[in-house]
Amino acid sequence: MPIAFAKLIAGLDITSPFVGAWELERRRGRPYKARLGANECLFGASPAAMAVLTARGPETALYCDPTHTELRDAIALAFGLSRRHVVVAEGIEGLLGLFTRALLDPGDVAVTSQGGYPSFDFYVRGCGGKLVHIPYLSSGKNDLEGLIDAARRHRAKLVYLANPDNPTGSNIGSQDLRRALDRLPGETLLLLDEAYAELAAPDEQLPKDEIRPGLVRLRTFSKIYGLAGARVGYAVADPAILGPLERIRQHFAVSKLSQEMALAAIEDHEFVESVLAQTAQGREHYAAIAARIGAKTLPSSASFVAFDFGDAERAKLVAGWLEDHDIFVRRVPDPPLDRLVRITVGPPEARAYLTEVLIRAAEAAERAGK
Repeated sequence: MPIAFAKLIAGLDITSPFVGAWELERRRGRPYKARLGANECLFGASPAAMAVLTARGPETALYCDPTHTELRDAIALAFGLSRRHVVVAEGIEGLLGLFTRALLDPGDVAVTSQGGYPSFDFYVRGCGGKLVHIPYLSSGKNDLEGLIDAARRHRAKLVYLANPDNPTGSNIGSQDLRRALDRLPGETLLLLDEAYAELAAPDEQLPKDEIRPGLVRLRTFSKIYGLAGARVGYAVADPAILGPLERIRQHFAVSKLSQEMALAAIEDHEFVESVLAQTAQGREHYAAIAARIGAKTLPSSASFVAFDFGDAERAKLVAGWLEDHDIFVRRVPDPPLDRLVRITVGPPEARAYLTEVLIRAAEAAERAGK
C-alpha cells in the first residue's frame, strides 16, 4: 500500500517557488557568464564576516546557540530595542514559513500583490491558506490601498508587503505606511519584508525602533552584507507577537558559524558604505543603458533595477536574448509587470557585458518589429 500523504500535500502542484541559477545551468548544460537574476550581493561579502569564516571554520563541528542570544542582542542594539523584540531564523524564507505556520489555519486568508515575491504564496498554500492577490498599479508600485481594502473585506490574517519592493524596486514612504497600518484590521498582521531596506534612503523607511501591534518587520543579512549563503534573517516586532513563535520555531536552523559571521557583519560599516556607493553607481549606469536602447528603468531603492521595455512581447524577447547569451535575469510574467525585466546591479565587468548584449537584443527586437 502506498504512503498516504496529507490531503493538503496531495493537492499542491508546486515543489519550489524558484528555479535557481544552479538548476538552470544544469538544464542548459553550461554556466552563466553573468548572474544578474538572484539579487545576491555581487560586490562580495563583508570582509569582517569572511575573517570569521577563515578563523573559526572548524567550529562548524559544533551546534549553534539555539537562542541566538548574542546576535539578537546586537540586532536589538542597532534598532534601539530589546532582545525580546527580535527573533532570528534561516533567512526571510524561514521567517515566512514560521509566521504562516503560526498564524494560518486551513481556509484563512492572506493578501499579497500579484507577481510579488513568490515564497509567501508557497508557504500560505502549504498551510492550506487562501490567497487573495491584488494587481500592481500600472506605475509598477504596490497597490497599498488595495491590499488594505482586501484585508478588511476578507478578514485576512496576514498581509505581505515587500518594501522596497521585489521585483520592481519601488518604495512606499513611511507616512503612507503608517496610514495603511492605521486602517489595518485588528486581527490582521502586516509582514513587512524589508530585505532591501539598507539600500534605500533612510528617510524613505520607518525608523528602526518603530514598533506597532500589527506590524512585523523582516530583514536579512543576505543583501547589503553579502551573506546570502549563510542564511540569516530576523524579525523585529512587539514581543507579544514573537513570544508564541517559540512553540514552533526551528531552534537549530541558523548555524554557529552563520551567527558569528552575522555578528561581525553588522559592525562592518565600511563594507556597507562601499556596497551603497557601488549600487548607486550601478543604478545610474543601468538608467543610461536603458535610455541608449529605447527603454527606461523604474526608480529603484533596492540592489536591482527593473528595466521597462514597454510591452510584454519586447520584454520576453530581450530576456530570451540575454538567456541565450549567458546572462541570468528574471522576467515577471504577471501583468502589468510583464513588460519588466529585473536585473541585479553588478560590478563594472558584468555591466559592460550586459550593455553589449542589451544593445544587440534591442537591435534584434527592432528587426522583429517589437
